[in-house]
Amino acid sequence: MYRIEHNPPESATYAKQRICDNTLDDAQLATRCPLDNVRSSVATSPPRYSAGQLDRLPTEILFQVLLYADIPSLTGFRRANRRAIELVDSIPQYAAIIKHCPDVIRAILSIQADAFDCDLLYRTRRKTRCSTCERFGDHLYLITCRRVCYFCFTQRLEYCPLTMGHALRFFRSDKKQSRSALSSRQQLCALNIPTVLSLPGRYCTAWTCEGGNLQRRRLQLFDRRAVMRDKTESDLTEPDKTTREPRRFMTIITAPYLFDSGRQADWGYFCLGCREGKKEETRHFRIKYTREEISGHIASSPTKNLLLRL
Repeated sequence: MYRIEHNPPESATYAKQRICDNTLDDAQLATRCPLDNVRSSVATSPPRYSAGQLDRLPTEILFQVLLYADIPSLTGFRRANRRAIELVDSIPQYAAIIKHCPDVIRAILSIQADAFDCDLLYRTRRKTRCSTCERFGDHLYLITCRRVCYFCFTQRLEYCPLTMGHALRFFRSDKKQSRSALSSRQQLCALNIPTVLSLPGRYCTAWTCEGGNLQRRRLQLFDRRAVMRDKTESDLTEPDKTTREPRRFMTIITAPYLFDSGRQADWGYFCLGCREGKKEETRHFRIKYTREEISGHIASSPTKNLLLRL
């Protein structure tokens, strides 16, 4: 059994900031997408109907089949009958995610993120590092299921998804040369690029009481890296407003690190000594640390003695 030995002093750390970033964490997911997992777990009588031909498979193989389904498909199968509910809820990886962070499942279903399976979602939750730097990636980018830190998802272009209009600019139709040539939209759809449908609501960090930028319509958003393969950003002239760009926040949700075979979750810690810091590389109020990392960070802090006396 894996154990984290470092227990950070509570007086020197805090888990949540008084900042509303208006990501999917703030999208009222429990209301928009209620889950019945708690209710179904207390059922007493056995299922009346089977799962059809799936029940002919050995349990281990059946779990593998279900594990490699995307979350919307897995949820759709789960709705079939009580036997399907029983099977899905018995998958250890799925059960661990539902137990520690049901909002991740709610977010995936709400924006119809189907480009990755349950296995990848779980394996990503078992990692700590951001996909594009060495910091703790305390968020998930849900179009392709990548761990990401605050700095990367607000600054790196690859985490700024493209709308349909922006994506189509990279595909040109040659209908003048051939009547059978595919249109720009047909070319885009044929590539099966990871895509989601955003939720209406407010996005971007709220520094005022009004909070964020209001987006009234659902937008189809495409993964920029997949669209940009073999293409250059010069083909797209759009201002990148980084922390003021709503699209950057529409596919992001906080995600803990799962350990001890999924039995425990580490949501991360902020350092009290860095709450006024703005040095992005070392001491910044936005940097979050795992339970294991925060002890070492405090030990190297210039304010270590003060923090430990709090």
